[in-house]
Amino acid sequence: MISTSIFPVRTLLGLSRPFISATSPNSNAPQVIGPLWGEMSKIFFQLSLSRDANPVGVGAMWRNEDFEEDGSMIYFAGYEVHEVPEDLGGLEVLALEPSNYALVEHQGPMSELPVTITNFYSKLLPESNLERRVGMDLEIYHESEDPQLPPRVVIAAPIS
Repeated sequence: MISTSIFPVRTLLGLSRPFISATSPNSNAPQVIGPLWGEMSKIFFQLSLSRDANPVGVGAMWRNEDFEEDGSMIYFAGYEVHEVPEDLGGLEVLALEPSNYALVEHQGPMSELPVTITNFYSKLLPESNLERRVGMDLEIYHESEDPQLPPRVVIAAPIS
């Protein structure tokens, strides 16, 4: 079920890479996004930043110039921070402005996340009568205090 929410300002520290959307037949999302999170996390945690016990990971995606041809997008994998350190250690800063989003929550194995994403964009969002706008789509990962439980992931699309 889709809900809507206005997300607050968020400052992310992470890395970005081009990829082909998971909704495209020639997607390379699994080969790009997982390794990007691993590379970014290694650098992030080496910086020993002050952070919440269970950091909020945010994947931000936006269309690349070739989106209509091949589904090209940019993926930013990062953790939310309260302050940007002087030494970024090679990481990038992405500031997200407050914005209105349509969202759906995924709880379950990460291997099933692509099914939730595809269902959200191909079925639920079009049927919602919400007007999608150009902007960054988000995947917000809330890590569980129980390491046996998978993270809760909120998929969010910008709306007017």
